Amino acid sequence: MTITLEETINSVKQPAYDLQEITHSGVALRLLGPLEIVVRSAEVQLPQRKLRQLLATLLIRPNAIVSNESLIRELWGDRPPATALAALRVYVSQLRKFLIRYDLDGRWCTLRTRAPGYQLQVNEGILDTVCFDRMCALAAESASAGHHELAAKQYREALDLRRGPTLEGLRESSALSGTALQYDEAWMSALKRRIDLDLRLGRHLELVGELSRLVAENPLSEGFCARLMTVLHRSGRSGDALAAYRHTRAHLIEELGIEPGLELRLAHQAVLADDKVFHMPLRASA
Repeated sequence: MTITLEETINSVKQPAYDLQEITHSGVALRLLGPLEIVVRSAEVQLPQRKLRQLLATLLIRPNAIVSNESLIRELWGDRPPATALAALRVYVSQLRKFLIRYDLDGRWCTLRTRAPGYQLQVNEGILDTVCFDRMCALAAESASAGHHELAAKQYREALDLRRGPTLEGLRESSALSGTALQYDEAWMSALKRRIDLDLRLGRHLELVGELSRLVAENPLSEGFCARLMTVLHRSGRSGDALAAYRHTRAHLIEELGIEPGLELRLAHQAVLADDKVFHMPLRASA
């Protein structure tokens, strides 16, 4: 009996929230790119930079209590003014009014005073970092269960949430910078997993262009180069695969003073070994 992709999707655990319902609501809080607040499918601007920093700092710890001390450090660094606590209270009040003005307070998120600081309770379906984490977890489960087509689809949905570098323009403070780097790395890892699934599904020809672009954008990425070599070799372009290896190896030596690591060396050896077998002269039959 043949099982369709739709039947497989229905049989695999889905997110606790309804992605279509969230999309149709037109409400979103987005960190995977510049901070973006969407209400009724239109972006609304949070005017002051300190308010954007405050909201972002609360959103990277959704539903958690963030202390006044942590918030002050994120907003003013290691040398806050003497009036920092009073100023923080003013900013919290302004942020709360902003959420109420755009009908976000209550149904979608609620900003509460909770000792020793504040808590932003968030409907998990409107926060893109939560959606990204959940979709990647579902994709990993699908892949482990052998549902490679479904897993690739779920990784694509997760990857499509990113609009640019995480928290672009708000990466000066330690917590925001750390979270931004975490999600940028998580996005790259998810991308590599999705490419590996596409390779398992025999889509090497479709991957050549994408991987060529990724290698050009990330010339020191051995993982992308190894995958590009694989798809080129499987597409009958072993010479181009070896050229890609030489190009990346030269970059690594020139920029970092190191030779390629194990993953890239293995990809290189695989191309060379396969070529030797392919070009080995045929033995005459008896």
